[in-house]
Amino acid sequence: MVLTIAGSDSGGGSGLQADLRTFAVQAVHGVCAVTVVSSQNTQEVRSAFPVPAGVVRSQVESVLDDFVVSGVKTGLLFSEENTLLVAELAEAGALPSLVVDPVMVDRHGRQLYSEAIDRLISERLIPHALVVTPNHLEAMRLLGRTIADDTQALRDAALELANMGPEVVVLTGGRRSSHMMVDIIASGGKTITLENERCITTNVRGTGDTLSAAIAAGLARGVSAVDAALAAQDFTMQAIRRAVNWKLGAGQGPIDHLGHLD
Repeated sequence: MVLTIAGSDSGGGSGLQADLRTFAVQAVHGVCAVTVVSSQNTQEVRSAFPVPAGVVRSQVESVLDDFVVSGVKTGLLFSEENTLLVAELAEAGALPSLVVDPVMVDRHGRQLYSEAIDRLISERLIPHALVVTPNHLEAMRLLGRTIADDTQALRDAALELANMGPEVVVLTGGRRSSHMMVDIIASGGKTITLENERCITTNVRGTGDTLSAAIAAGLARGVSAVDAALAAQDFTMQAIRRAVNWKLGAGQGPIDHLGHLD
């Protein structure tokens, strides 16, 4: 069983909706704690209402008091209060096999959080994660520096992030302007470089959520962190490829999680 602590996407492509679909395909039961309720579609976010921290705590505690949760992932926490709450729960050891998707930039690469929330994530949450899954823009915010646009720089950044505490870092480079999509897995002072030819598609909504959710599902099934990351990266790439020609909405469409059921 896996718990996602994340925001709700009314368009159904990202957030906890993507997490729960991923959990189902990965053969684990998904439970959730909602951090923010958003009004959005494939083109825009019209509004977002943060769920009060006390309500988020109640959701998490209700789940943990009744279910045997073997993995937890975080997504969009949205407010400073919710970020602090999740950090405190992680510090208390209440969130087993924690996978942190920082979600520090929006779909256009724009900063989502204040510097205070960025610090909370990097200093209070990341050190207690088993796995962290930033894209390269989020990695720059976590490290407080720029990352050059080359593969060696991504490797160095992933290793630097691993020194902050997590056992495994999965640094994704899909937002970089290159022909190949390069992801880096860092663990134990070593790196694995995964390269895939870029799919020409606008249907990439929820890829980060899917990757982190698939890792959490693997951990809940007893898979090692590195093997869970490798399997999740392949699962996400296949989901992108299957949705290349989809026409759902006029903007950035979702990926195809459920093709694995065929």
